[in-house]
Amino acid sequence: MDRYKFLKSIEVAAPMEWQKMDGHYSCPELTLPCTRPGGDDAASLPSRVGNTLHYRDGRVERIEP
Repeated sequence: MDRYKFLKSIEVAAPMEWQKMDGHYSCPELTLPCTRPGGDDAASLPSRVGNTLHYRDGRVERIEP
């Protein structure tokens, strides 16, 4: 096949077909709980508000400065 015939055969390109993604992606990797060791250790520590310590179970302890 000579060059002219080859170029003539590829002159008209096929129309591009574009399909959008179907379905819904729910990001399952973002819904998993943290599994690293010690990840929940902070839950046992109190929060300090001024001179008081507030525990998650409802206890409140006053500390002296």
